[in-house]
Amino acid sequence: MPRPPRATEWVRPTLSFRSLVAVAALAITGVAVTAATTGASGDAADDAALVSESGLAEIVSPPPIEIILTNPGPFGSVSILGDSVLHGAGRYGPTLPDRLAERGWGPIRFRAGAGYSSGYFGRSPELTTTYWLEQWRQQGWEADNVIVNIGANDTEFCGTSVECSYQAIMHVVDAVGPGRRIWWPQVTKFFTNEAQAVAWNAGLERVAAERADFFTWDWPTELATGGYESNDNTHLRPVSYPKRSLRMAEDFTLQLGRAVRVGSDAAIGPPTAPGGSFATIESQRLIDTRTGSPGRQRNGSTIRLRLDDAVPPGTTAVALYVASARANRAGFVSVAPCGAASSGSTAASIASTAVLTFPGGVARGASTLVAVGDPSTTPELCVTTGGPSGVETDVIVDLTGAIVEGDDGLRLFPLDQPQRLADTRGVDGARPRPARPLVVRAPAGSQAVNVNLAATNASTDGFLQAGPCDAAPEVAALNFTVGTPMSSSSIVEVGDDGTFCVAASAAVDVIVDLTATLRAVDPERPDDGLLFVPITPVRVLDTRNGTGGWAPIHGASQTLDVRVAPGRARAVSGTLTIVSPHRRAFVTGDSCSDSTVASVNAGAWMVVSNLLTTGVADGGRLCVEASAATHTVFDATGWWSEPANAG
Repeated sequence: MPRPPRATEWVRPTLSFRSLVAVAALAITGVAVTAATTGASGDAADDAALVSESGLAEIVSPPPIEIILTNPGPFGSVSILGDSVLHGAGRYGPTLPDRLAERGWGPIRFRAGAGYSSGYFGRSPELTTTYWLEQWRQQGWEADNVIVNIGANDTEFCGTSVECSYQAIMHVVDAVGPGRRIWWPQVTKFFTNEAQAVAWNAGLERVAAERADFFTWDWPTELATGGYESNDNTHLRPVSYPKRSLRMAEDFTLQLGRAVRVGSDAAIGPPTAPGGSFATIESQRLIDTRTGSPGRQRNGSTIRLRLDDAVPPGTTAVALYVASARANRAGFVSVAPCGAASSGSTAASIASTAVLTFPGGVARGASTLVAVGDPSTTPELCVTTGGPSGVETDVIVDLTGAIVEGDDGLRLFPLDQPQRLADTRGVDGARPRPARPLVVRAPAGSQAVNVNLAATNASTDGFLQAGPCDAAPEVAALNFTVGTPMSSSSIVEVGDDGTFCVAASAAVDVIVDLTATLRAVDPERPDDGLLFVPITPVRVLDTRNGTGGWAPIHGASQTLDVRVAPGRARAVSGTLTIVSPHRRAFVTGDSCSDSTVASVNAGAWMVVSNLLTTGVADGGRLCVEASAATHTVFDATGWWSEPANAG
C-alpha cells in the first residue's frame, strides 16, 4: 500500500527513464558526475573501476559490508546503516563498530553499501535504509540507538530542495519508529554540487530542531578542519577512515551517552556533632607551604592542622578555602577530621573524597565546609595531597568561617531558585579590577550570603576576594585562569550597609549567584532557618564507578537524581567535581528546581571542583545536571536541617 502523504508534503519529482538510469549509476559510486574525470578516493578509488571495453562505462562496486558485535555494553545497542561514505568505516580498522564498543556501546550491527539511500525514492529495496531496518526487525534485531550515514545519493533526487531533503529524512525517522534515538552525520558533496549538500544538511538541522531524539554531526566542518585526505570532498582515502570512525564514536557518545541506574543510593555517614550555626570570624591563613613549613607536599603527604587557637569554642566544622600552587602535575587535596581522612588514590582517579583537584602549573582553589571531629576534643584536620607518583605542589589553606554548637551564630535560609545578584558581562565599566571592587547588594536582613562566584573573560590569571566592603579579606575566594570560566562557592559576610564587595587582582568579568542567605534566629520565630550537621566526608556520586547508583557517564543535558542526605535534611553541603567533560561544560546541583545556574565550570578534559551548598528535594535528594557529557562526582560533608531535626 502506498504511503499516504504527510501534511504539506513536498511532491517527489518525476524523472525520465534515462535520467533514472543515469542518477542510479552515479549513486552507486556515491560521488558526483565529475568523479570519472577527477578520480575518486578511498574505497571508491580502490573498489570501483570504470571499464570501457564495449565503449560503455560499467561500474564495479564493492560488496556491502556487514559487521555484528554481540557483546552488550552499558550504553546500549546500536544499529548503523550507511552508503559508500560509511563503507570505509567498516573496511579500515579500527572500524566504527570497534570504536563504539571501546566506549561502552553494544551489541552493534553495521551495514554499509555503495548506492544506499533513504528509501523515499523509487530504488531497488536492497539499496534502501528502510528495507534493512525492516529486515533486521523481522530477524528480531531493533537497537535503541541508530546511526544513519545516508544522504549523498538522495541529494541527486532532491537537488537543492530543503523540503525534499526533510521528507526523505523523515521517511527514515518514521521507519526507525518511536522510542529510539537517531544520530545522523551531515553530508558533503563534490564542490560543483555543494548546494545539494547544503540543502540536505538544512533538512537534518530542521529535524534536529523539531525532535529531542534526533541528533546531527557537523561532518562538513570536521572534514574541512580535521586534516582528512579526500579527492572528491565526499569519500576519504583509506588512511583517513579510522580517524573519522574515532571522531564519529566520540561525537555519538558525547551526544547520546547516558547514565543508567546500576545500583542503589550510597550510604550516608552518621553526624560527627549536633547541628550548629555559622559564625563569621576574621579570615586568616592557616597554611602556606610556599613561605613556611612543612614545605612542598607530595603524593601521600599529610599536614595535621590544629585549630584550637583559630576557632571559637564549640566549633564542629570550619569553612576553608584550599588552594594548590606551582604543582608539577595534576593531583588532588582532601581534607577530613584526622583519623577519618580519605585514602589515597591512583593516577587514574581523584581522591575517594576530594576538596580540590588541581592541574599542573596553574593555581587552583576550592572552598569546603568540613567537620573537625568530636567537639569535645581538640579540633584537628588532616590535609592530604594525592595523585600520581611524583606529584608535588604547594598547599594554601585559609580559614573563612566556623560552625559552632547552638544558636550563637547564623542560620541558613536556602532559596528555592538561585538568584543572580550581579553580572558584569557586557556592562561598560562594571568589571572589578585592582583598587575598584564590584559592590553587590545582598537581600534585606542578610548578615551573610552563600554565593557562587564565577570569573570569565579574564585578561590574565588571577584571583577574587569577597567580603564586607569596609573590611577587605586577606584571603582568596576564587583562583581564575585565562580562557576558561571558573567558579567557587563561598559564605560571604555582609557589611552593615547591606552590601559586600568582590575584588579582583586582574580585570575579569564576574557573575554572582545567590543560593542562600544567613541571619540570626528571630526570637519570635525560633524554628525558622537551618542548622548545619557535619559528617565525615563521604562520596555519594561517582559516575565512573557507579557510586550513588549511576554509570557509566553523565550524559549531556541529563539530570541525575541522587540521595545526598537523610530525609530530614533540607539542604546539603559538599564538593561537586566535574571530571574530563568532552567539551567546555558546567554542572548544576539543586533541589530539582530546574536551575540554570552553573555550580561548577570546566574546560574540555579538565577536572574542577567546587563547594556546593543548596536545598535538596524530599528524601534528601539532589538533582545534578550536566551541560555536556562528563563524569560527575559529589562528596557530601554535611547537611542542613530545622533545629528539631538537627540533633
